[in-house]
Amino acid sequence: MSEIKSLFFSMTSAVVLLVIFAIGSGAATIIESYYDTKSAWAAVYGASWFALVQVLLGINLVYNIFRYNLFRNEKLPVLIFHLSFLFMLLGAAMTRYMGFEGTIHIRENETSNAVFESIARIEIAAEKDGQIYSNSIPKQITSLGSNDFNLPLEIDGKKANLSFEGYYKKAQTEYYEADKGDPLVRLTVSSSDSKEEISLQAGETREVGGVSFAFDAQPLLENFVKIELKDGKFYINSNRNIEYFTMTTNEKGEYPKDKEIEFLPMQLYTVTDINFVPKSLLTKAAKRVVSKNGEFDALVANLTFEGQTQQLMLYENSYIPAKARIDGVLFNVYWGAKMVELPFSLKLNDFELKRYPGSNSPMSYSSDIIVEDARSKDYPYKIYMNHVLDHDGYRFFQSSYDQDELGTVLSVNRDPGKIPTYVGYFLLGLGLFFNIVNPRSRFRKLSKMINEDAVKKVAGFALVTCLTAFAPSKTYALDNARNIDVNHAKELSTLIIQSADGRMKPFDTVAREILNKIHRSDTLDGLNANQAILSMMVNAPYWREVPIIYVSNKELKKLIGIDEKAKYASFNDFFSSEENGKSVYKLAKFAEAANRKMPGERGTFDKDLQKVDERLNILYMVFVGEVFTMFPKMDDPNNAWYAPASAMMYFPKNESEPIGRMLRDYFAGVAEASENNNWRRANQALAEIKTYQQEHGKAVIPTEKRVEMELFFNEYKIFESLTPIYLLAGFGLLCFVFAKMARPKFNIKWLFSIVYGVNILAFLLHTFGIGVRWYIAEHAPWSNAYESMIYIAWALSLSGIVFSRQSPIAMALTSILAGVTLFVAHLSWMDPQITTLVPVLQSYWLTIHVSVITASYGFLGLCSLLGMFTLVLFALQGGKEHKEISRNILEATRINEMAMILGLSLLTMGNFLGGVWANESWGRYWGWDSKETWALVSILVYAAVLHIRFVPKLNSQYAFAVTSMFAYWSIIMTYFGVNFYLSGMHSYAAGEPIPVPTFVWMGAILMILIAVLAYFRKPAKTVKL
Repeated sequence: MSEIKSLFFSMTSAVVLLVIFAIGSGAATIIESYYDTKSAWAAVYGASWFALVQVLLGINLVYNIFRYNLFRNEKLPVLIFHLSFLFMLLGAAMTRYMGFEGTIHIRENETSNAVFESIARIEIAAEKDGQIYSNSIPKQITSLGSNDFNLPLEIDGKKANLSFEGYYKKAQTEYYEADKGDPLVRLTVSSSDSKEEISLQAGETREVGGVSFAFDAQPLLENFVKIELKDGKFYINSNRNIEYFTMTTNEKGEYPKDKEIEFLPMQLYTVTDINFVPKSLLTKAAKRVVSKNGEFDALVANLTFEGQTQQLMLYENSYIPAKARIDGVLFNVYWGAKMVELPFSLKLNDFELKRYPGSNSPMSYSSDIIVEDARSKDYPYKIYMNHVLDHDGYRFFQSSYDQDELGTVLSVNRDPGKIPTYVGYFLLGLGLFFNIVNPRSRFRKLSKMINEDAVKKVAGFALVTCLTAFAPSKTYALDNARNIDVNHAKELSTLIIQSADGRMKPFDTVAREILNKIHRSDTLDGLNANQAILSMMVNAPYWREVPIIYVSNKELKKLIGIDEKAKYASFNDFFSSEENGKSVYKLAKFAEAANRKMPGERGTFDKDLQKVDERLNILYMVFVGEVFTMFPKMDDPNNAWYAPASAMMYFPKNESEPIGRMLRDYFAGVAEASENNNWRRANQALAEIKTYQQEHGKAVIPTEKRVEMELFFNEYKIFESLTPIYLLAGFGLLCFVFAKMARPKFNIKWLFSIVYGVNILAFLLHTFGIGVRWYIAEHAPWSNAYESMIYIAWALSLSGIVFSRQSPIAMALTSILAGVTLFVAHLSWMDPQITTLVPVLQSYWLTIHVSVITASYGFLGLCSLLGMFTLVLFALQGGKEHKEISRNILEATRINEMAMILGLSLLTMGNFLGGVWANESWGRYWGWDSKETWALVSILVYAAVLHIRFVPKLNSQYAFAVTSMFAYWSIIMTYFGVNFYLSGMHSYAAGEPIPVPTFVWMGAILMILIAVLAYFRKPAKTVKL
């Protein structure tokens, strides 16, 4: 009995189950990347063993709740958040085994209640004497694993059976010459308006375009082509002249009518206006199915009845059943989604698709429907993203639409597990919160163990050790974050980006606009805009800590928590990570309140808040790369370009794969160059992206001259540079005018001539600048407020020149006003392209979800560093115990565990907050996307690490240090690995392997060496946790 308890109910088995759960989940993402989603579901997500692991975890949890008596008052918070997982497991089971999920397709002005289940089923039906018999099973047929099944069907006391024979992904039927078989002719036949393939067996005829094709048979039309097989060769004749064209030699000719000629491959024949060419001429034909590029997956199944077996070919979701007749019984076999009728109907009045201006990319789409239910009153409803319909226990949300934009596809689910799942989420948050503040919790006990002096000592000791051992690498990391080559940045500046309104801009323009928007400057800490923005894309974690977001409002600075004198805040400053484990977007409720106000009701605080909130969201878009629409879609009618992630998601495979490869090569090249200053690979990858733009976006890509002019315009900032010239010239002349008034004998003609010349030169430069802007924008440059002010300043300068001969003061004042106008224009300058992106980011739930998870990465990163630091201390002990070192190890371990409790709490809450947001927005908590799954893997890994103190053989400071150090690799995989190695919504990789950067291997090897060295040099006995 004790062995059974140890096997299933011990904390050791709990940790093992958590590790198995994590490994299985991570493996599934790799399976999905290399095979497909169905294979991942069949092998892991939908497999019985995976469900069994979760059940065993639940049983183990229940047992240990009683074993450790978590019903005590002081353990109540621990009980609450552990119970939450039982509720979530219950909810997940109810959703999976009792829930329903599918899709409904409706055309405009049509009504439907037919929903197709998302789970594929194999169904067999038989008809005998007017009686229908049927049976079905849900079955995922995949490229990986066993697909065996047996589907029985009883027909009037007799048994039929359908069994698995073979599976072909993207199947195509292929004919070949075999040892046995009947003759077969396959022709490709075309006319001026159609083209088709026909197959003829001996004795068959087919009519195409008024011509009868007959194979060893009598033709049925006046115009005909007869095909005959004689002595192993095929011959044709016709009652019309036959033109021919030999493809290999380009020879043309004509055969007279009624002449028998040998039918040869690689020859194009023409009779009347019908062209035909032999595709296959087989004397003994056999058919086989192969995996190629077919439209459907194919399943080969054996149907056995009354001692007879027939082989059937089933195509998934083709809606055409395979038929067979055995012993007088007609069988229909179907493989695909099962249709379910709802107890009510939906009528689609109108489907509306909005696109981004100048682009084919959908911005939003919605369905205006009417719910028709005989049990209640009909009512209209509008379904769109983040706005779902709930009716009679079913939830409908916008999923897709027809290509002609006259029909909608809605996802449907019925989820009985929603309530227990939400109860679990609530208990999780409540329990984790009270676990942090509970004075008797593990977290608070550790806090009390670490007195203030000890914290100071361990911090000082860590500082000294890091300065002596790790300082160079840290400085190197900071240098790497900023190590963007000026020459490479110059090459990057000419990369073309498509704005939301369709204008084609060089990267330099977009980078400057973004940096001006965020930082109110087009340089940042010695980096130009191109260097800074590229660095933000490849080193987002570093730049999250750097104060770069411009904040001017004092009240906002207080809310954010930065010094009143500070001009800038970091990305992470906007999110709080409190001791109680909660992490919030500090401006969320204020931003929501400001957005709810009418524009006329918004005060200075509200307007400043919206600007800062916009800067924050833009910076987030830079971090994820979605600002840069750099990839043209082939043959797109609107010449739409897409950002990397969107291109990977929406482009067909033949386009997305090269893009994924180019992105991987480029970012890998930048990563290498940041380390070794060799930018050749990055330059080559960038050149390849530019070539791709030229080849597939040539219809809209600007000329090289236009790009050069725009870079010149950006670099010299003509209008901004003219501001001080106008002001100084104007004020200088005005001063001399006043001096002249005070001392009439004062001669200012020579000064006037100088100022006049300066103004003329400034005016010419101003005119040149307007002309350049006109040339770049391809329209008159007064289409918005900024351009209008530039134009007004030009007009003021012109008027001053015109009236200068009559009055020097006119030139002085107009020059001053022109300078002030330019100055104000640049104070209020705002780029339309940047602001159009903001509506995409107006989901604060999403911002909070991401921020909470990201905040956890900081805590868990600290854990990894503390683990490494502890191992270094072990290595320094040299096998003997040193009191001071041992005390610092103890304190570092306690801080490590505290940080891990906070980090895991934030990571868990952030992940499940995302589930709530997704369910309320799209009708599902979890889609097993690679990013979601690896976030779960990280939770499981850190949960296992925190619980190793309950495993006797692993309850040591050394084991905790090692596991906390290596556990961060799960975070690295979640944050970076998914983007470049796996497929999914969050990925650039499309599943192709890429070279692992050298520094990754070096980091892993360094960790292993430290762990091994610490193991051999640590004292024989170490303190338990």
